[in-house]
Amino acid sequence: MLFWRLVLLGLLLLFLSLSFGQWQEKDVQKRYSRSVVNMDELLNIEDDLVSNVEKLAEALSRKAKTIKWGVFKMMKRRQKYKTSRELFANPIDSFSLVRHMQSDWLMWLVYLEKPVGEELAYLHSRMPLLPKYSDFIDAAEGIRKMQATYQMLASDIANGLLDGVQYNSSLKPIDCLAMGHHLMNDSRWSAAEQWISAGIEVKGKKGKSSSMEMELLRGPKVADLCRTLGQVQMKQKNHEAALQAYQLALKLSPHDAEIFAEYRVLEQRYLTLSSIEPIEQEDEDSDGESLLFPPCCSGRCEVSRNLTGLYCVYNHVTSPFLQLAPIKTEILSIDPFVLLFHDMISQKESTLIRSSSKEHMLPSATTDVDASGSEDHVATFRTSKSVWYSSTSNDTTKRITERLGDATGLDMNFTEYFQVINYGLGGFFETHLDMLLSDRSRFNGTRDRLATTLFYLNEVRQGGGTHFPRLNLTVFPQPGSALFWYNLDTRGNDHTSTLHTGCPVIVGSKWVMSKWVEDAGQEFKRPCVDSSSSTKELPSAERLLI
Repeated sequence: MLFWRLVLLGLLLLFLSLSFGQWQEKDVQKRYSRSVVNMDELLNIEDDLVSNVEKLAEALSRKAKTIKWGVFKMMKRRQKYKTSRELFANPIDSFSLVRHMQSDWLMWLVYLEKPVGEELAYLHSRMPLLPKYSDFIDAAEGIRKMQATYQMLASDIANGLLDGVQYNSSLKPIDCLAMGHHLMNDSRWSAAEQWISAGIEVKGKKGKSSSMEMELLRGPKVADLCRTLGQVQMKQKNHEAALQAYQLALKLSPHDAEIFAEYRVLEQRYLTLSSIEPIEQEDEDSDGESLLFPPCCSGRCEVSRNLTGLYCVYNHVTSPFLQLAPIKTEILSIDPFVLLFHDMISQKESTLIRSSSKEHMLPSATTDVDASGSEDHVATFRTSKSVWYSSTSNDTTKRITERLGDATGLDMNFTEYFQVINYGLGGFFETHLDMLLSDRSRFNGTRDRLATTLFYLNEVRQGGGTHFPRLNLTVFPQPGSALFWYNLDTRGNDHTSTLHTGCPVIVGSKWVMSKWVEDAGQEFKRPCVDSSSSTKELPSAERLLI
């Protein structure tokens, strides 16, 4: 009996160690760009690193003074020997010189090679905490998708003009070059050309003062930008423009052998090409981005909407309690049924949820329900971090769950956990449907998401709306409100018109909390009825329809 207890204890310890290791691995992958709320960690790290580098500078200064003192002493010795009339006649001087040359220079070699303090070792120890290349990719993709969604020019973004609003911020030439290289790696040549040109424009505005700052460590020089611009234009087979870019690069760096060699190759190619060769243009919409990032996220699309039968109402019919405290309800769409509940979460509750979630958030993951394994992967179609809470996690979640049950008329015993989400740099959620199953697999007893509720926990300064492309409906975050819609129609089938997008955040921090209601368990609250039947007798929120 004791043997089996020891075996079980060993297995338990092994499981805990593996789980802790996996947690540690996830913790190392901070994915800073995926949540604005964790950006302050980078500032704290930089403060720490700057303080460390200041100490290093002081130590280097002390070492430099010691070296200068040693140089002064040795020069004084040399001067003494040179002015001596009986050079090396005195054995004392000879011995001292031999001893000095044999041992003092060894000492100097050791001293010069010795690391200065522990600052460099400390700097190396902090490197794992800095953003990885994956963080840069997240950030660059956030900017790219924000630009594509709101149809902004790279030059405007670089100069702080974001969707018509001017900010006191700007990108440096090296930032523009990094964006250009990212787009080049993704074969997005015309977009890369925009960013490289923006870098050249910013470089011209900054003048010499910024050049010193940028070129001190790694550049770029204007010649580097022009050379990259020429490479991008070559990829688009715009050889004439590429030649002009290379000529400017050579004018700025006439002794750069690599630029000259590339220019000669391009020149020979241009002279031998047929004059009728077409310029190759990549298909910017080849990956369906017009659907993934619809241009109506700004809410300014001039597309007609059917506003018949839409109205606002005080809901007092889905729960007896609402007779005393009705909920302000805005009907945004009838088919599919989309509602906006106002004043669903108080400011105090919202603040509590955000503050308690900050330290526990992880990059939002996705699980393939059709795959054999259940391993989570960091989602590529959303830029956010999230954390899950049960409905009974604390008094706040209990109150919100009860309030949501009153507002919708649905049974809150059959719901998924709350998911608290904070969006990152250019934070987005690509166009998608919330239901998990197909109609065929849904009716075999497997649970699916009947309805979605999206609680808005704060105000977003610019961008970040929830857009339904097939309804031409964009809902912008309103603190304390909750957006509710049915993913399944009254027969339990997919309601594909609920296709929606989490539009990129332009400026601000977007906090939301989602709650999915399962179809299993709602048979008496929202039973399946024929679509032509009246929904007046349903216990759910559709009773609000006139």
